[in-house]
Amino acid sequence: MRLARPRRWTGEWVVQKPRAVRRPWIRALACAALPVLGLVCPLGAAEGASPYLRLRESAPRYQGPEETVTHRAEIRIGWFGPTNLNDPLTGDLWWAANCALQEANRQAPPAVGTGAASPPLRLVPRWAVDPWGTGVSQLARMVYEEQPLALLGSVDSASTHLAEQVVAKANLPLVSPIATDNSVNLAGVPWMFSCAPSDAAVARALAGALLTELGDSRRKCVLLAATDHESRMTSRELLAELRRRGRLPDFRFDVPPGAADIDRQMQAAVEARPDAVVVIAGPEPAARLTRAVREKLGQAIVFGSHTLGRRSFRECAGPAAEGVRFPLLWTPPDATDTNAARFVQRFAAERGHEPDYAAALAYDATRLLIEAIRRAGPNRARVREALAELSPWRGVAGPIRFDGAGQNTRKDLPMAAIKRGALVPLSPTKDLAQTASNNPPR
Repeated sequence: MRLARPRRWTGEWVVQKPRAVRRPWIRALACAALPVLGLVCPLGAAEGASPYLRLRESAPRYQGPEETVTHRAEIRIGWFGPTNLNDPLTGDLWWAANCALQEANRQAPPAVGTGAASPPLRLVPRWAVDPWGTGVSQLARMVYEEQPLALLGSVDSASTHLAEQVVAKANLPLVSPIATDNSVNLAGVPWMFSCAPSDAAVARALAGALLTELGDSRRKCVLLAATDHESRMTSRELLAELRRRGRLPDFRFDVPPGAADIDRQMQAAVEARPDAVVVIAGPEPAARLTRAVREKLGQAIVFGSHTLGRRSFRECAGPAAEGVRFPLLWTPPDATDTNAARFVQRFAAERGHEPDYAAALAYDATRLLIEAIRRAGPNRARVREALAELSPWRGVAGPIRFDGAGQNTRKDLPMAAIKRGALVPLSPTKDLAQTASNNPPR
């Protein structure tokens, strides 16, 4: 018997039945030796056996040495991401992280164990246009030279994988604000924590809304999916969820990142005559695909992943964004949530627009990490333990409850639509059913 990873890795190791021995004399020798060695085991025992280990239900712990840093005049937190406030995709995240840091410095409690004033917090950024090349090397150098207590980042799932490789060797916590890729937390690295809901949660919400809209099997669905890392991971989870529900898309057309020409994919989509189109891509590529769908496919209903909730999607898509539906990672706060309302008010006053889910999650990730540092003191291992112990934690973007692998287990994602340029949450039983009745089969 041996442990084996399933073809689609879900965090569970299973006991695999040994392969048949092809040479008869080897089989005979093995059968004769097993009783002598006391290793007799029925070959059928592995059939239907439960997983040997469920990674998400376990609690990996750091068992190595601990070091408390007491001679620093400041506490440094690494930031693996761009720092250009004018960048439409990442500028809001950098602002939100600094906003949380400034608030924490103004309200600093006495230091743990000493009663003296807490040292100020400072973000130490590192990034490069090519994170897979110079970016990750700069991050590794910063971790060892600047000695941050923990890391925040990155701005997408692919870059978060890079940062995870660094913290696995350097032994410091990494808190990811917006990475939704399930596999980020399946490497068995005890330092990894993801604040965003997973692609699996996004897929469940999206698949449920899509199948409610399609109704019967006569209505067709097309999947337009980008092939960058983030989009591939989301598409994989969506297809797995739809397969479990017995209704895959009728057609799937892939779009390479930065493709100059999408006429071939759109012509194939037009020939399919779909009633619904699912767009899985980053905010700006998704806007381009949505504009093309509106132009070529007329009344086809457009669904998408959570990335359609980014402000940059609405700005790039323009009028074509009207009516698109997607899982909502953050619902704008009501008057009873004073912390969230205060964050939205300050953000809008300084940035000139309302925050989207990415900014809210960056603010939450920074606040959560700072609270863990305040509780644990300047000790990386204790900060890691504090992050795990603070779960469940309530942020402005919603609850954060880590599983054993450090992934936020939030599953209650509502669907939303864009109406007159604003995000409007949809009722799963009323709004979607009403839309389905207004769109009969072709």
